Amino acid sequence: MKIEERISYLQQPDSDEPSEFVIENNSLINKNTQKKYPIIKGMIDFRDIDIAEDDHIHDKKKLLFKVSNIFSKYIDAKILTSIFAGGGIGFGKGIKRIKVWWKQFAKDKTLFLEPEDKSLLSYIGDENCITVEDLASKNIMPAEANYPDVNASMEQIPIKSDSFQNIISYFVIEHVKNPQKHFKELARILKPGGYLILGGPGDVYPSHRVPYNYFNIIRFGYYEMIKENNLELIEEYYPAKSWVSILYLCYTTVVRNSLYNKNQYTKLLQLIIFIISMTLSPILNGIALLLDWITPFDKKVYSLYLVLLRKKNRDSR
Repeated sequence: MKIEERISYLQQPDSDEPSEFVIENNSLINKNTQKKYPIIKGMIDFRDIDIAEDDHIHDKKKLLFKVSNIFSKYIDAKILTSIFAGGGIGFGKGIKRIKVWWKQFAKDKTLFLEPEDKSLLSYIGDENCITVEDLASKNIMPAEANYPDVNASMEQIPIKSDSFQNIISYFVIEHVKNPQKHFKELARILKPGGYLILGGPGDVYPSHRVPYNYFNIIRFGYYEMIKENNLELIEEYYPAKSWVSILYLCYTTVVRNSLYNKNQYTKLLQLIIFIISMTLSPILNGIALLLDWITPFDKKVYSLYLVLLRKKNRDSR
């Protein structure tokens, strides 16, 4: 979506007052308040942060760390959501369900928050959505080609109320210091009768994007926020049930442990373990799926949670 087309959806992030935005000298300017926001590589930056590349990895300039960075940017997401990662099949099932829901219910533009999954973004299409990301809660800033449309706080999303018929918030809520505020913002932005696809960690999920991982919410927490915001639960889905979730925890501990980042030797050890895991993971995923099929699922051990919600029409409240 062209930057000029996005302006009609935007509002001042810290105010409900009407905003009149114009673009001047690579900045977005609110004519009513004279507040100015830089436009960087087509991204409107409401957070006013330095988006220079982070240097948090030890020995970053050495070969194995360079290879690791390239892998993380371009390959890792595909492996993680496939049968070649232990428990990765849960992520794959989750993305498939989101696509089914989106195809079934999407009738207009989509607000896509934290568009980490490029296959999902490609499925929706850039022209059909506005993407919002909070780069302040990232360890590594995205490559220039992957900038979101808007960089903003997920507790104060600079999007007008009742403006989107579809919203996707996928693995966002655990990175927000106040999840209730994020949920309230989603309900505010959603049009009456519109649909919200929300996904995030369940009750067992490893810490990630440290130190910006604040909460793992179990289903009862989601239920409370759904109720508080007068949303209707249409369908919930557990992409990774008990045994697949346990397998993912084991895979994270053995293969993706951050302690491998100590030096070149530990990084080499991780590479060897990763190659072995690529061979074993399809077999282990099959065993975990079989165990989940024959074991009763009591919704007490699950790593992924997806829910389809609908904003009630005002006359039905």
